[in-house]
Amino acid sequence: MRELDVVLETYLACDDHFPDESSITIFEKFLESTDMELYEWLTKRSRPSNSEFVTIIDRALAIHQ
Repeated sequence: MRELDVVLETYLACDDHFPDESSITIFEKFLESTDMELYEWLTKRSRPSNSEFVTIIDRALAIHQ
């Protein structure tokens, strides 16, 4: 979905989200989520159960505002 791409591209443009290798690994796992999950999370219709994903969502939404 193009809308998801816009939010996540903005997030990726801020390179301070990946201070170490584990941050990259977490983000890669995050991207394995389905488009529908990402859509639900990024539109605040639901929250991920994974706390690391919650951090990504919160940061992405804060940056995109």
